[in-house]
Amino acid sequence: MNAGQTNFAADYQAAFVDYLNGGDEETALQRAYELGRRAIAGEQTILGLIGIHYQLVQTIKPKLKADLPKRQTIVRSEAFLTQVMALFEMTHRQTLDLNRSLRDSERRKAAILGSAFDGIVTFDVDGRIIEFNPAAERMFGYQRTQVIGQDLVELILPAARRDAFRRLLAACRSKGHGEAAGQREEMTVLRADAGEFPVELAVTLIEADAFPFFAAFVRDLSERKAYEAKIEYLATHDGLTDLANRNLLKDRLEQAIAHLGRDKDMVLAVLFVGIERFKFINDSMGHSFGDALIREIAARLQQIVRDGDTVARHGSDEFVIVLDGLRSGVQETLHGASKVLTAFMQPFVVQGHSIHQACSIGASLYPGDGRDAETLLAHADAAMHRAKAAGGGSLQFYTQDLGTFAAERLRLENALWSGLENGEFSLYYQPQIRLADGAIVGAEALIRWRHPEFGMVHPERFIALAEETGLIGPIGEWVLRTANAQNRAWRQAGLPPLRMAVNVSTRQFRDGAILRALKDMLAADEVAPGSLEIEVTESSMMENMEESVRLLNQLRALGASISLDDFGTGYSSLSYLRRLPVDRLKIDQSFVHNMEGDTQKRTMIKEIIHLALAFDLSIIAEGVETRGELDFLAEQGCHEYQGYLFSRPVVAGDFEGLLRGG
Repeated sequence: MNAGQTNFAADYQAAFVDYLNGGDEETALQRAYELGRRAIAGEQTILGLIGIHYQLVQTIKPKLKADLPKRQTIVRSEAFLTQVMALFEMTHRQTLDLNRSLRDSERRKAAILGSAFDGIVTFDVDGRIIEFNPAAERMFGYQRTQVIGQDLVELILPAARRDAFRRLLAACRSKGHGEAAGQREEMTVLRADAGEFPVELAVTLIEADAFPFFAAFVRDLSERKAYEAKIEYLATHDGLTDLANRNLLKDRLEQAIAHLGRDKDMVLAVLFVGIERFKFINDSMGHSFGDALIREIAARLQQIVRDGDTVARHGSDEFVIVLDGLRSGVQETLHGASKVLTAFMQPFVVQGHSIHQACSIGASLYPGDGRDAETLLAHADAAMHRAKAAGGGSLQFYTQDLGTFAAERLRLENALWSGLENGEFSLYYQPQIRLADGAIVGAEALIRWRHPEFGMVHPERFIALAEETGLIGPIGEWVLRTANAQNRAWRQAGLPPLRMAVNVSTRQFRDGAILRALKDMLAADEVAPGSLEIEVTESSMMENMEESVRLLNQLRALGASISLDDFGTGYSSLSYLRRLPVDRLKIDQSFVHNMEGDTQKRTMIKEIIHLALAFDLSIIAEGVETRGELDFLAEQGCHEYQGYLFSRPVVAGDFEGLLRGG
């Protein structure tokens, strides 16, 4: 026997003899329990325990009291062994359960570590890695076997961060027992390929069995940081074009102003660029087409500015360019605006369509036109609207009177909304005369607006505004219904039948409003066959030829004739004319006016008339004011005319007098 076995046997013998000699039973059982615990702890096997017991029974018999009955000795001997064995078995079972629980705990711990989304790394107080879970393997690109025993700080931290992290660990170690010995912070760490990525790292000092170690919980913040960066980007950039939005524009403009405040020789220009007819394109071609066009415009604007300049999207169809650090304000602004206007001369190709687009530009200069961002933007905006009102496709510098212009425009826009409801609009009619016999064969309905405060407002001032605000739809429908009702009234009064010509805006034509209105009027039997002529501009036809042809054919199928207005001023060509289902060409007054002394104008008129005759189209000329102009048109074969030579546009009563020969 070894020393441990000898001590166990001696202790067992002492306890056994004391029990046989009538010692306290509770004390004896306690000693038996202790012997059982020692046995299961490894001092003795169960077979060895039984062997010791029965060896003692044989050897201690002579030492027992003489008067102790043999039978009683055997019984007490077996009882003691039974108690020891029972306690041994119970302790053995508890130990097995404990070991099993520990093994299950280890498996659970391994399962938790293996399934954790966050990286979990344990390391000793010297920074040597003890454990590296699968999430950490995926995160850092190392296998567990590669990193065990390595210095964590050297492995995953950039050199510039290592000293700070070691100080963090020292701070954890310095906290007393029972305190929250941990630290949490965001930092940049390294992958195995030396790539950097952001993490949130929480470090805790754990003290167990007098063996302190650190546990680091690592969460990859790459996705969160990318999302935060995207949110921040969208807060300062336009989502469609990636240009600066209003917030970033204002910030950059304010920074540029602050910088220029320290350099009195430098100026700054704000160009407010408004896209012409964009609402029409959006309505007629669809929003996806409009979005694609805006992206093309944004890309082109970015290409033409200098590196230090800012291009921003200010509204759906408005852009702002900030030209910073100018020495010669007006000249350099003119140069920058000229580059923008030139860029718009080339068509934009969108979804297979070639789009000719124009823009109007308003400019304001710092410090002369304003000393803060808001004022400069407002003044450039006012200048841009003045450029639009002047016909578009040009640059307008801000002047003091533009403040009045902007205020008037706002008042006019507000008044326009109530004008139709208050009955402020009326129609004038200009006769259309047949050259062959001088008979009135048609009338062009022309809208007029008499405002109680502004007086008579010329169509050039409010038609474009109505297009922008969307009011052109209800106004246009009112014109169509009112003109047709007047024509019907003249017929019912026994006057000769007339062709009533009604101008249709681009927006009305594209969104189908004119088609719907005409269908409703036909259903109500309000339109006489052949009595209505729809005048459309050639520019509105060219945006989408296929759609234009479809809409024109539908209008003609409903009984309306089609007149192509302003012919010769835009896209006129033989190929376009062949495809468009029109009945009449109207020669624009810009060709007719003063043509007697202009050979080029007369040549253009002659070519237009000959072209129309070749396609068997009727021809009408507008703006005829002299007998010489009329004679030339008649010589070339023009069919009809209208203009001051015969009559200005007049109210319905006066027109009726013309029909009656008065």
